[in-house]
Amino acid sequence: MTALGTGPTVRTRDKRRVANLDGVRGLCAMVVVITHVAFSTGVVLGSESGPPQQGIWSILAVGMEVGLGPFFIMSGLFLYKPFARRTLLGSPKPELGPFFLRRFLRLIPGYWLLTAFCLLVLNFSSITSVWYVLRPILLMQDYDYAWYAGMDPTWTIPTEAQFYLVLPLLAALMHWLARSVDDPARKARRMVIPLGVMVVAGFAFAGYMHMKHLGPWPPEFWWPFSRLGLFGVGMWLAILSVRAEQEPNKVPALYRAAAKRPNLFWLGALIAYLVACAAPLGHAGTWDYGTPQFAMIQHVAFLAFAFLLMVPLVAAKAQSRLMDAVLANRPTRFLGRISYGIYLWHFVVMYLWFQSGSIFGAPPVPAGMLIGKVGFWEMLAVVVAGTLVIATVSYHVFERPLMNFGERVIKRRQEARAAVNAAVTAQAVEKKDERQPASV
Repeated sequence: MTALGTGPTVRTRDKRRVANLDGVRGLCAMVVVITHVAFSTGVVLGSESGPPQQGIWSILAVGMEVGLGPFFIMSGLFLYKPFARRTLLGSPKPELGPFFLRRFLRLIPGYWLLTAFCLLVLNFSSITSVWYVLRPILLMQDYDYAWYAGMDPTWTIPTEAQFYLVLPLLAALMHWLARSVDDPARKARRMVIPLGVMVVAGFAFAGYMHMKHLGPWPPEFWWPFSRLGLFGVGMWLAILSVRAEQEPNKVPALYRAAAKRPNLFWLGALIAYLVACAAPLGHAGTWDYGTPQFAMIQHVAFLAFAFLLMVPLVAAKAQSRLMDAVLANRPTRFLGRISYGIYLWHFVVMYLWFQSGSIFGAPPVPAGMLIGKVGFWEMLAVVVAGTLVIATVSYHVFERPLMNFGERVIKRRQEARAAVNAAVTAQAVEKKDERQPASV
């Protein structure tokens, strides 16, 4: 759900890094799809149904929920990086107008297109008020919680949008904390203070959401606070990346370790994934909600997986043939480019194949209540094929043209501002010349 632009003058290694980042988006998007299909076809059930229905496959499928974390880390990393450059390098302050326009066009129009389709095709018979329509349009479904068929994963859209709104304020706070310090290392340490608070707050909120008095899956579960740690870690990586640019001879120790042993970080990510699969203090291979202790262990595992996966992909001079082979190939990079559409539309394909929705003559039924109608492999094949077609069309016909339009608007405004500034400067010079005494 993030976009990373590259220019024509990017160096070879940077091009490889960008390819890997596209690839990790595509890979994680497909992991999310596989996870949701597994949960919707009975591969994963509650512990009241007995042992995991399909043994090790059920256990591995539950652990795949970790695939969502890297998206939040990438948002924190790439969106905060220009602000970090301002604080550490003295670069110009990022313009908020272009920032918000780019973020809006990247996130909201595609989501609104999905919303319109789901309201008209799948949920039309459930519309009972104007608020039912406005709630998802205004990104309020996480707070006035309501379920909409086909929009099951879109609780992350308000989370991302709220991060976009808060990021400039966080950046201003971090700049204020560091502005009175000259030493770059001390500046960076001061900037990290709010990020540490975010990580701790996310950990605490994850545990609180699983307290017994709230019951399973309370509406507050969908609030953005338990993802604060992921955003915070991404912003920390942005600081480390700028520090590596600032003093190439003093690359942060974490990045030096990643450059020396990049595959070791991926081994750590694999271990974190296996911990999530094992579900300590919980029931492996089930969708049980669990205790606060279970939730906090899972939170750490999810955070560790995303962190360890991403570090060698963004660390300066980190290279790995394994990572290039897995992520930089054409199919995976293509999936990365259309990953937002994959994420948005895969549940729509699922409900259409289930024939659950207003278009089929009855109100929609949640996917969890349709288990047994379709097998996993049939559903996976249908969802992957259908989603790839929709996501590809959405990217080329809708998403990319809108983003290109936004860039043209930004360029025109910058050119107009530059012309005005040039005219003002020329006028000031002319007035200054007029005040000069004529030479004899």
